[in-house]
Amino acid sequence: MRKVLYLTFDSVQEGVGASQALAYVKRLAKDFEIELISFEKEPPSQKLLQEVSKYGITWKPMEFGRYGVTGGISRVFRLWRVINRQKVIHARGNLSALSAMLRFPKAWIWDSRALHSDQRRAISGSSSLEYYFMRTVEYFLAKKSSSIIAITEAVVPIMTSRYRVNRSKIHVIRTCVDTELFEFSKIPNGNEVNVLLQGTFSNAYDLVLMNKIIKRMRDFKKVCVTVCTSRGSTNLWEKIDYDKIISVDYADMPQVIAKSDLGMSIWRENLGICLKSVASTKVAEFLAVGRPIIVNYSQGDLKNVVGQNGVGIVTSGITDVEVDQYVQDLWRILGEDGIEERCRQIALEQFNLDLAIEKLKKIYTDLSLT
Repeated sequence: MRKVLYLTFDSVQEGVGASQALAYVKRLAKDFEIELISFEKEPPSQKLLQEVSKYGITWKPMEFGRYGVTGGISRVFRLWRVINRQKVIHARGNLSALSAMLRFPKAWIWDSRALHSDQRRAISGSSSLEYYFMRTVEYFLAKKSSSIIAITEAVVPIMTSRYRVNRSKIHVIRTCVDTELFEFSKIPNGNEVNVLLQGTFSNAYDLVLMNKIIKRMRDFKKVCVTVCTSRGSTNLWEKIDYDKIISVDYADMPQVIAKSDLGMSIWRENLGICLKSVASTKVAEFLAVGRPIIVNYSQGDLKNVVGQNGVGIVTSGITDVEVDQYVQDLWRILGEDGIEERCRQIALEQFNLDLAIEKLKKIYTDLSLT
Protein backbone atom coordinates (compact mmCIF):
# COMPACT_ATOMS: atom_id res chain seq x y z
CA MET A 1 0.00 0.00 0.00
CA ARG A 2 1.34 3.45 -0.93
CA LYS A 3 2.55 5.58 1.98
CA VAL A 4 1.43 9.18 2.50
CA LEU A 5 2.52 11.65 5.18
CA TYR A 6 -0.16 14.29 5.88
CA LEU A 7 1.06 17.44 7.66
CA THR A 8 -1.09 20.17 9.19
CA PHE A 9 -0.52 22.95 11.70
CA ASP A 10 -4.25 22.91 12.50
CA SER A 11 -5.63 20.90 15.39
CA VAL A 12 -7.72 18.02 14.07
CA GLN A 13 -9.87 18.25 17.19
CA GLU A 14 -11.62 21.44 16.06
CA GLY A 15 -12.79 23.57 13.14
CA VAL A 16 -11.09 23.22 9.79
CA GLY A 17 -8.66 20.65 11.16
CA ALA A 18 -11.57 18.32 11.91
CA SER A 19 -13.56 19.12 8.76
CA GLN A 20 -10.77 19.40 6.20
CA ALA A 21 -7.83 17.36 7.51
CA LEU A 22 -9.14 14.56 9.70
CA ALA A 23 -12.17 13.97 7.47
CA TYR A 24 -9.87 13.62 4.45
CA VAL A 25 -7.40 11.17 5.95
CA LYS A 26 -10.15 8.94 7.33
CA ARG A 27 -11.41 8.38 3.79
CA LEU A 28 -7.95 8.19 2.22
CA ALA A 29 -6.84 5.52 4.71
CA LYS A 30 -8.91 2.98 2.78
CA ASP A 31 -6.43 3.16 -0.12
CA PHE A 32 -3.22 4.54 1.38
CA GLU A 33 -1.06 4.00 4.44
CA ILE A 34 -1.56 7.36 6.15
CA GLU A 35 0.66 8.99 8.75
CA LEU A 36 -0.87 12.17 10.18
CA ILE A 37 1.11 14.84 12.05
CA SER A 38 -0.79 17.77 13.57
CA PHE A 39 -0.28 20.39 16.26
CA GLU A 40 -2.75 20.16 19.13
CA LYS A 41 -3.58 22.86 21.69
CA GLU A 42 -4.87 20.18 24.07
CA PRO A 43 -3.86 16.51 24.45
CA PRO A 44 -6.28 14.33 22.44
CA SER A 45 -8.67 12.14 24.38
CA GLN A 46 -8.21 8.39 24.47
CA LYS A 47 -11.51 8.09 22.62
CA LEU A 48 -10.27 10.17 19.71
CA LEU A 49 -6.94 8.35 19.63
CA GLN A 50 -8.77 5.04 19.38
CA GLU A 51 -11.12 6.37 16.71
CA VAL A 52 -8.25 7.54 14.49
CA SER A 53 -6.36 4.31 15.06
CA LYS A 54 -9.46 2.35 14.03
CA TYR A 55 -9.05 3.75 10.51
CA GLY A 56 -5.49 2.45 10.36
CA ILE A 57 -4.02 5.96 10.58
CA THR A 58 -0.75 6.52 12.41
CA TRP A 59 -1.36 9.82 14.19
CA LYS A 60 1.44 11.78 15.82
CA PRO A 61 -0.11 14.75 17.63
CA MET A 62 2.47 17.37 18.58
CA GLU A 63 2.16 20.05 21.23
CA PHE A 64 1.10 23.37 19.68
CA GLY A 65 3.35 25.43 21.89
CA ARG A 66 3.61 29.19 21.96
CA TYR A 67 1.65 31.65 19.85
CA GLY A 68 3.25 34.34 17.70
CA VAL A 69 6.30 34.35 15.43
CA THR A 70 8.54 32.48 17.88
CA GLY A 71 5.98 29.71 18.27
CA GLY A 72 5.53 29.44 14.51
CA ILE A 73 9.27 29.10 13.91
CA SER A 74 9.44 26.46 16.62
CA ARG A 75 6.66 24.43 14.99
CA VAL A 76 8.35 24.62 11.58
CA PHE A 77 11.60 23.31 13.08
CA ARG A 78 9.94 20.61 15.21
CA LEU A 79 7.94 19.36 12.24
CA TRP A 80 11.00 19.44 9.97
CA ARG A 81 12.83 17.12 12.36
CA VAL A 82 10.24 14.32 12.18
CA ILE A 83 9.34 14.38 8.45
CA ASN A 84 9.99 11.17 6.52
CA ARG A 85 11.13 12.44 3.12
CA GLN A 86 10.69 9.01 1.50
CA LYS A 87 6.89 9.20 1.64
CA VAL A 88 4.55 11.21 -0.56
CA ILE A 89 4.02 14.32 1.56
CA HIS A 90 0.78 16.30 1.67
CA ALA A 91 1.59 19.60 3.40
CA ARG A 92 -1.51 21.58 4.33
CA GLY A 93 -0.75 25.29 4.58
CA ASN A 94 2.39 27.35 4.07
CA LEU A 95 4.26 26.53 7.26
CA SER A 96 3.74 22.78 6.91
CA ALA A 97 4.89 23.09 3.30
CA LEU A 98 7.98 25.06 4.36
CA SER A 99 8.94 22.27 6.77
CA ALA A 100 8.46 19.73 3.99
CA MET A 101 10.40 21.71 1.37
CA LEU A 102 13.39 22.04 3.70
CA ARG A 103 13.57 18.24 3.83
CA PHE A 104 13.98 18.05 0.02
CA PRO A 105 11.48 15.20 -0.41
CA LYS A 106 11.06 13.26 -3.62
CA ALA A 107 7.35 14.02 -4.03
CA TRP A 108 5.28 16.54 -2.10
CA ILE A 109 2.13 18.63 -2.35
CA TRP A 110 1.76 22.25 -1.36
CA ASP A 111 -1.86 22.46 -0.22
CA SER A 112 -2.23 26.23 -0.50
CA ARG A 113 -5.15 27.35 1.63
CA ALA A 114 -4.94 31.04 0.73
CA LEU A 115 -2.85 33.85 -0.71
CA HIS A 116 -1.46 33.98 2.79
CA SER A 117 0.97 36.88 2.43
CA ASP A 118 -1.69 39.09 0.84
CA GLN A 119 -4.29 38.02 3.38
CA ARG A 120 -1.98 38.68 6.32
CA ARG A 121 -1.12 42.15 5.04
CA ALA A 122 -4.76 43.02 4.30
CA ILE A 123 -6.08 41.85 7.67
CA SER A 124 -3.32 42.65 10.12
CA GLY A 125 -1.36 45.28 8.21
CA SER A 126 1.90 43.32 8.38
CA SER A 127 5.11 45.13 7.50
CA SER A 128 6.53 45.26 3.99
CA LEU A 129 9.49 43.15 5.14
CA GLU A 130 7.23 40.41 6.51
CA TYR A 131 5.03 40.55 3.41
CA TYR A 132 7.92 40.15 0.95
CA PHE A 133 9.48 37.39 3.03
CA MET A 134 6.21 35.45 2.98
CA ARG A 135 5.77 36.11 -0.74
CA THR A 136 9.26 34.75 -1.35
CA VAL A 137 8.47 31.62 0.66
CA GLU A 138 5.26 31.12 -1.35
CA TYR A 139 7.21 31.50 -4.60
CA PHE A 140 9.64 28.73 -3.67
CA LEU A 141 6.82 26.49 -2.38
CA ALA A 142 5.14 26.84 -5.76
CA LYS A 143 8.31 26.19 -7.75
CA LYS A 144 9.69 23.30 -5.68
CA SER A 145 6.48 21.37 -4.93
CA SER A 146 5.47 18.44 -7.09
CA SER A 147 1.81 19.52 -7.12
CA ILE A 148 -0.23 22.45 -5.83
CA ILE A 149 -3.76 22.34 -4.44
CA ALA A 150 -5.85 25.52 -4.64
CA ILE A 151 -9.29 25.87 -3.09
CA THR A 152 -10.84 28.22 -5.67
CA GLU A 153 -10.84 28.52 -9.44
CA ALA A 154 -10.57 32.29 -9.07
CA VAL A 155 -7.05 32.11 -7.61
CA VAL A 156 -5.56 29.89 -10.32
CA PRO A 157 -4.75 32.66 -12.86
CA ILE A 158 -3.06 34.64 -10.08
CA MET A 159 -0.92 31.66 -9.04
CA THR A 160 0.16 30.76 -12.58
CA SER A 161 1.15 34.36 -13.30
CA ARG A 162 2.73 35.18 -9.93
CA TYR A 163 4.72 31.97 -9.47
CA ARG A 164 5.37 31.19 -13.14
CA VAL A 165 4.07 27.63 -12.87
CA ASN A 166 2.19 25.57 -15.41
CA ARG A 167 -1.58 25.32 -15.00
CA SER A 168 -1.36 21.52 -15.09
CA LYS A 169 0.53 21.59 -11.79
CA ILE A 170 -2.42 23.15 -9.96
CA HIS A 171 -5.41 21.09 -8.83
CA VAL A 172 -8.55 22.84 -7.60
CA ILE A 173 -10.15 21.09 -4.63
CA ARG A 174 -12.72 23.32 -3.01
CA THR A 175 -13.28 23.51 0.74
CA CYS A 176 -15.39 20.40 1.26
CA VAL A 177 -18.08 19.04 3.52
CA ASP A 178 -18.85 15.51 4.63
CA THR A 179 -22.41 15.26 3.33
CA GLU A 180 -22.98 12.11 5.39
CA LEU A 181 -22.21 13.96 8.62
CA PHE A 182 -23.96 17.19 7.60
CA GLU A 183 -27.31 15.65 6.77
CA PHE A 184 -30.15 17.34 4.91
CA SER A 185 -33.08 18.75 6.86
CA LYS A 186 -35.97 21.10 6.23
CA ILE A 187 -35.94 24.62 7.64
CA PRO A 188 -37.85 24.63 10.96
CA ASN A 189 -41.29 26.22 10.94
CA GLY A 190 -41.28 28.82 13.68
CA ASN A 191 -42.33 32.31 14.65
CA GLU A 192 -38.85 33.75 14.26
CA VAL A 193 -35.98 33.72 11.77
CA ASN A 194 -32.93 31.98 13.23
CA VAL A 195 -29.59 33.34 11.99
CA LEU A 196 -26.46 31.37 12.85
CA LEU A 197 -22.98 32.92 12.85
CA GLN A 198 -20.28 30.32 13.42
CA GLY A 199 -16.54 29.97 13.50
CA THR A 200 -13.56 32.08 14.45
CA PHE A 201 -14.29 35.78 13.98
CA SER A 202 -11.42 37.89 12.69
CA ASN A 203 -10.87 41.34 11.23
CA ALA A 204 -11.50 39.80 7.82
CA TYR A 205 -15.25 39.70 8.41
CA ASP A 206 -17.46 42.68 7.63
CA LEU A 207 -19.14 42.98 11.01
CA VAL A 208 -20.58 46.39 10.11
CA LEU A 209 -22.49 45.01 7.12
CA MET A 210 -23.57 41.92 9.04
CA ASN A 211 -25.06 44.13 11.76
CA LYS A 212 -26.79 46.35 9.22
CA ILE A 213 -28.44 43.33 7.61
CA ILE A 214 -29.49 41.94 11.00
CA LYS A 215 -30.92 45.32 12.02
CA ARG A 216 -32.93 45.59 8.79
CA MET A 217 -34.21 42.03 9.19
CA ARG A 218 -35.44 42.91 12.67
CA ASP A 219 -37.50 45.75 11.13
CA PHE A 220 -39.68 43.15 9.43
CA LYS A 221 -39.67 40.00 11.54
CA LYS A 222 -38.67 38.54 14.87
CA VAL A 223 -35.05 37.47 14.47
CA CYS A 224 -32.84 35.38 16.77
CA VAL A 225 -29.10 35.63 16.11
CA THR A 226 -26.95 32.85 17.57
CA VAL A 227 -23.16 33.12 17.65
CA CYS A 228 -21.37 29.77 17.78
CA THR A 229 -17.73 30.36 18.61
CA SER A 230 -14.91 27.91 18.13
CA ARG A 231 -11.95 27.26 20.37
CA GLY A 232 -9.37 30.02 19.94
CA SER A 233 -11.95 32.50 18.67
CA THR A 234 -11.29 36.21 19.16
CA ASN A 235 -13.72 38.39 21.10
CA LEU A 236 -14.79 40.21 17.94
CA TRP A 237 -18.11 38.37 18.09
CA GLU A 238 -19.03 40.76 20.89
CA LYS A 239 -19.53 43.44 18.21
CA ILE A 240 -22.34 41.42 16.65
CA ASP A 241 -25.96 42.26 17.52
CA TYR A 242 -26.55 38.74 18.81
CA ASP A 243 -29.13 37.12 21.06
CA LYS A 244 -27.38 33.91 22.11
CA ILE A 245 -23.80 32.70 22.38
CA ILE A 246 -22.91 29.00 22.31
CA SER A 247 -19.86 26.79 21.84
CA VAL A 248 -20.11 23.15 20.77
CA ASP A 249 -17.87 20.33 19.61
CA TYR A 250 -17.44 19.98 15.87
CA ALA A 251 -19.45 16.74 15.88
CA ASP A 252 -22.48 18.72 17.08
CA MET A 253 -22.32 21.41 14.38
CA PRO A 254 -24.71 19.65 11.95
CA GLN A 255 -27.46 19.71 14.59
CA VAL A 256 -26.78 23.38 15.39
CA ILE A 257 -27.03 24.34 11.70
CA ALA A 258 -30.21 22.28 11.33
CA LYS A 259 -31.89 24.50 13.93
CA SER A 260 -31.12 27.64 11.91
CA ASP A 261 -32.75 29.25 8.89
CA LEU A 262 -29.63 30.73 7.31
CA GLY A 263 -25.98 31.60 7.83
CA MET A 264 -23.56 34.42 6.98
CA SER A 265 -19.98 34.50 5.72
CA ILE A 266 -19.41 38.10 4.70
CA TRP A 267 -15.78 39.15 4.27
CA ARG A 268 -14.67 42.77 3.87
CA GLU A 269 -14.65 43.75 0.21
CA ASN A 270 -11.65 46.04 0.74
CA LEU A 271 -9.29 43.15 1.48
CA GLY A 272 -8.24 43.07 -2.16
CA ILE A 273 -6.71 40.24 -4.14
CA CYS A 274 -6.53 37.79 -1.23
CA LEU A 275 -10.32 37.36 -1.46
CA LYS A 276 -9.80 35.38 -4.66
CA SER A 277 -8.42 32.52 -2.57
CA VAL A 278 -11.10 32.50 0.14
CA ALA A 279 -13.58 29.64 0.51
CA SER A 280 -15.21 29.53 3.94
CA THR A 281 -15.86 26.03 5.27
CA LYS A 282 -19.15 27.19 6.79
CA VAL A 283 -20.60 27.89 3.34
CA ALA A 284 -20.31 24.23 2.34
CA GLU A 285 -21.68 23.08 5.69
CA PHE A 286 -24.76 25.31 5.58
CA LEU A 287 -25.58 24.31 2.01
CA ALA A 288 -25.17 20.61 2.83
CA VAL A 289 -27.76 20.84 5.59
CA GLY A 290 -30.07 22.73 3.23
CA ARG A 291 -29.62 26.30 4.45
CA PRO A 292 -29.08 29.40 2.29
CA ILE A 293 -26.16 31.66 3.14
CA ILE A 294 -25.18 35.30 2.72
CA VAL A 295 -21.69 35.85 1.23
CA ASN A 296 -19.79 38.77 -0.27
CA TYR A 297 -19.18 39.29 -3.98
CA SER A 298 -15.39 38.86 -4.17
CA GLN A 299 -15.07 35.76 -2.00
CA GLY A 300 -13.47 33.14 -4.21
CA ASP A 301 -15.94 31.41 -6.53
CA LEU A 302 -18.99 32.07 -4.36
CA LYS A 303 -20.57 34.89 -6.35
CA ASN A 304 -21.20 32.31 -9.06
CA VAL A 305 -21.90 29.26 -6.93
CA VAL A 306 -24.27 31.04 -4.53
CA GLY A 307 -25.68 33.82 -6.67
CA GLN A 308 -26.30 32.03 -9.95
CA ASN A 309 -27.83 29.00 -8.26
CA GLY A 310 -30.14 31.00 -6.01
CA VAL A 311 -28.92 29.43 -2.78
CA GLY A 312 -28.22 32.65 -0.94
CA ILE A 313 -27.51 36.36 -1.14
CA VAL A 314 -24.34 37.92 -2.59
CA THR A 315 -23.45 41.32 -1.12
CA SER A 316 -21.39 43.97 -2.89
CA GLY A 317 -22.13 47.26 -1.11
CA ILE A 318 -23.15 48.56 2.28
CA THR A 319 -25.57 51.41 1.57
CA ASP A 320 -29.05 51.43 3.13
CA VAL A 321 -30.61 50.86 -0.28
CA GLU A 322 -28.40 47.84 -0.94
CA VAL A 323 -28.99 46.38 2.52
CA ASP A 324 -32.73 46.73 2.07
CA GLN A 325 -32.47 44.84 -1.22
CA TYR A 326 -30.45 42.04 0.40
CA VAL A 327 -33.16 41.56 3.02
CA GLN A 328 -35.99 41.63 0.48
CA ASP A 329 -34.16 39.04 -1.64
CA LEU A 330 -33.56 36.95 1.47
CA TRP A 331 -37.28 36.87 2.34
CA ARG A 332 -38.01 35.78 -1.23
CA ILE A 333 -35.47 32.93 -1.13
CA LEU A 334 -36.59 31.70 2.29
CA GLY A 335 -40.16 31.61 1.02
CA GLU A 336 -39.39 29.53 -2.07
CA ASP A 337 -40.49 25.91 -2.20
CA GLY A 338 -37.55 23.55 -2.45
CA ILE A 339 -34.88 25.99 -1.29
CA GLU A 340 -33.47 23.38 1.09
CA GLU A 341 -33.22 20.77 -1.67
CA ARG A 342 -31.53 23.28 -3.98
CA CYS A 343 -28.92 24.14 -1.35
CA ARG A 344 -28.25 20.48 -0.70
CA GLN A 345 -27.84 19.73 -4.40
CA ILE A 346 -25.23 22.46 -4.84
CA ALA A 347 -23.30 21.10 -1.87
CA LEU A 348 -23.33 17.62 -3.41
CA GLU A 349 -22.18 18.94 -6.79
CA GLN A 350 -19.65 21.59 -5.74
CA PHE A 351 -18.40 20.88 -2.19
CA ASN A 352 -18.74 17.14 -1.74
CA LEU A 353 -15.95 15.49 0.24
CA ASP A 354 -16.29 12.34 -1.89
CA LEU A 355 -15.32 14.30 -5.02
CA ALA A 356 -12.30 15.76 -3.25
CA ILE A 357 -11.15 12.31 -2.14
CA GLU A 358 -11.22 11.01 -5.71
CA LYS A 359 -9.03 13.92 -6.86
CA LEU A 360 -6.59 13.41 -3.98
CA LYS A 361 -6.33 9.68 -4.65
CA LYS A 362 -5.29 10.39 -8.24
CA ILE A 363 -2.72 12.99 -7.15
CA TYR A 364 -1.24 10.62 -4.56
CA THR A 365 -1.11 7.73 -7.01
CA ASP A 366 0.54 9.81 -9.73
CA LEU A 367 3.18 11.09 -7.30
CA SER A 368 3.81 7.58 -5.99
CA LEU A 369 4.78 6.54 -9.50
CA THR A 370 7.27 9.36 -10.06
